Amino acid sequence: MSENLRPHIGITMDAGKPDEKCKLMELPVDYVESVIKAGGLPILLPWTKDPAVRAQLLALVDGLLIPGGNDLDPHLYGQEKHPETKLTAKERQDFDFAMLALAEQRQLPTLGICMGCQTMNVQRQGTLHQHLPELDPPADAPNLQHRKPGDRTNAHDVTIRPQTMLAGAMKLDALPTNSRHHQGIAKVGHGLVASAFAPDGLVEAVEDPTLPFWVAVQWHPENLFGSPHERLFQALVEAARKHRDARQR
Repeated sequence: MSENLRPHIGITMDAGKPDEKCKLMELPVDYVESVIKAGGLPILLPWTKDPAVRAQLLALVDGLLIPGGNDLDPHLYGQEKHPETKLTAKERQDFDFAMLALAEQRQLPTLGICMGCQTMNVQRQGTLHQHLPELDPPADAPNLQHRKPGDRTNAHDVTIRPQTMLAGAMKLDALPTNSRHHQGIAKVGHGLVASAFAPDGLVEAVEDPTLPFWVAVQWHPENLFGSPHERLFQALVEAARKHRDARQR
């Protein structure tokens, strides 16, 4: 019977703007809809400082999704805060790192998106470029704008490294993606490999080839309904299904 049940995909939540001095948790609906369309059952994971509650929350799910958000505290990777860095809520940041650590211990299928990609890289002692407009591209590379303020249609192509988990999921070696981030991966974290690149050479995806499914992308596939980007959520859900079935044997 379990094969007919949707795998549970836990999605961590962001901190919204306080409403009458009351803290809020929030999540853009496209993440939920993408998981449902891919065959998963989204489970929203509220951030908490309690280690026992964190562990119990993770025990409820078969896969984990770390979504986008604002910027990580650069002290986490040994840098001072750039004037353009807009920090995410510490509660959300601490929770995401804690859930990633638990997921890694359990080899839980995990997908990171945008800030989630950066979080997965920093969790492995990687570093970030805090403000991409200040970088000089290689002489033979185009000068891309990875974010145009107010323009959610900004896009560029990415090239996917062959024989990676990402290539297997997308079934393509290149495709256009949306792009609205001002930070990006500098040094790739321990145990991770870069699996996709922008035309200017910026790392656009990382993964851990030693885990069943541990993939992170810098773009926003949840906003690209009706495109090959839906395959990324399908791959997460399928990996979560296999994880669940193996655990129940």
